[in-house]
Amino acid sequence: MLSNTNLQATERHTQPPIPTPLITKPPQYPKFLYFAYGSNLSPTQMKSRCRINPAHSATPLAIAALPRWRWFICEPGYANVLPPLGLHVANQDSETARKIPVSGSEDAVYGVLYQMDIGDEMILDGYEGVDGNAAEAGAGDGVPVSVRPRVQGYGSYNKWFVEADVVKWLDGEGVRAGLENEGKVPVLVYVDENCVGMSKPKFEYIARMNRAIRESVGLGVPVGWVEGVMRKFIPE
Repeated sequence: MLSNTNLQATERHTQPPIPTPLITKPPQYPKFLYFAYGSNLSPTQMKSRCRINPAHSATPLAIAALPRWRWFICEPGYANVLPPLGLHVANQDSETARKIPVSGSEDAVYGVLYQMDIGDEMILDGYEGVDGNAAEAGAGDGVPVSVRPRVQGYGSYNKWFVEADVVKWLDGEGVRAGLENEGKVPVLVYVDENCVGMSKPKFEYIARMNRAIRESVGLGVPVGWVEGVMRKFIPE
């Protein structure tokens, strides 16, 4: 029988489309760029999900990296990331989590950055199964509240806010974002704090991840890193 967490993670990828909020004023953009590391590495998938302002929210801005983070497929069968030592909470500091290998010789997780409309971010929260009613985090959790404002609660993933290293701006998009001179940028990254055991991907997820790999490598995600890290979990 599926646990609540696993069931929510499965429903997150099979649920009907979330109704598009009515736009009553010009779009707003958050100060945090979205760091995609799973199937949302694919701009094609992002365009299908970001229905408020897809021309903006689904346009890749940059290739970036999270130093000393680790990439893996977790128990529900989807991509997850483990933060570095010093940013661990609960299960992330377990013996199970310690078995997750370092992400390649770079010891980093690569991703694609998007500057999302706030409405599209809310839609993405639905796809990622974020618990909007989760309690506020506390300083005693071991992670700054600025990084992790809320606990994961009943959600499939939680929202973390950290800095990423920009590897490559794409086609001058950093100029549009007003960040072209930034080597480090604040990013939003979805983290499943509860599922830290390595597993095989869901069957339906394999095709989506292969599309994401193909499109993100075309944008500039290092193919050597993909082969050494992602391909340990995602068959071609």
